[in-house]
Amino acid sequence: MKTKVYELFRKCFPQFSMPEDTFIKLLDADSCKLIPYYEHEAFAGCAAVSGNCIRLVCVDPDYRGRGIGSKLMEKSEQVISENGFDKAVLGGRDSELFIGAVTPENQWKDMRNRFFEREGYSAGNGCLEMKMSLGDFDFDTLDIPACPSDVSFGYLPESKKDELYKAVEQVSPEWLEYFGNGSPVFAAEKDGKIVGFCIVDVDADTIISTESNNVGMIGCVGVIPEMRRCGIGLAMVANAMQDIKGKGCDDVFIHYTYLDWWYGRLGFKTFLHYWFGEKELNRQ
Repeated sequence: MKTKVYELFRKCFPQFSMPEDTFIKLLDADSCKLIPYYEHEAFAGCAAVSGNCIRLVCVDPDYRGRGIGSKLMEKSEQVISENGFDKAVLGGRDSELFIGAVTPENQWKDMRNRFFEREGYSAGNGCLEMKMSLGDFDFDTLDIPACPSDVSFGYLPESKKDELYKAVEQVSPEWLEYFGNGSPVFAAEKDGKIVGFCIVDVDADTIISTESNNVGMIGCVGVIPEMRRCGIGLAMVANAMQDIKGKGCDDVFIHYTYLDWWYGRLGFKTFLHYWFGEKELNRQ
């Protein structure tokens, strides 16, 4: 079944060429209830549900326009309701595949998604995914503001963990959970004090991974309030990109952002728009 779901995913999203094992890992398929839909013995569609989250809904392009997507949504919501939940969520913020409903840019700009709105879902916001080929990245030609000359950049040692947590709390306390998983933290320091930080992963499994590329991932980028608007954030990310390029990364991925204009200054391009749809369910 997992192989069938992977092959269907590739037909529905041909822009992503991740290997099957990466897809299964990102979907966390073992924790999902897979809901297949067959038409005349053909595997025409499938949904994946985990908890109250609809992780994935795919309909074979050859079978679209027959109401299969709506039937998969109905069955998914039934599973969610039977598991004791009052709300269905599209994607889910902790998903490593799609954290929301993949939405055409023209609809996303108006914070709309026609299909899921017809299914009764609504959303107040969404986010973007961005990427860049490091073959196109040239640190020396970046047109970004100069940051203070006494700011230095590098990876933090374990001995700085407590100071890092205090800096993260100043920026976004909900990020603290992400800084305890062992991923390297690249930071900006001034007079020995942490003023900026970001998580950096090399050889990460992501939605832009392929059989042949090495993807670097940069996330949870923050600068403490009193040091903002000094060019530190852009310089920090640029230095992190230079580092992972030197470590053999081919591409770099920015996950879950709203700051397309900001990352765009470094050369990143948006390739995916998410709509955070939810629906209240009427449990019987």
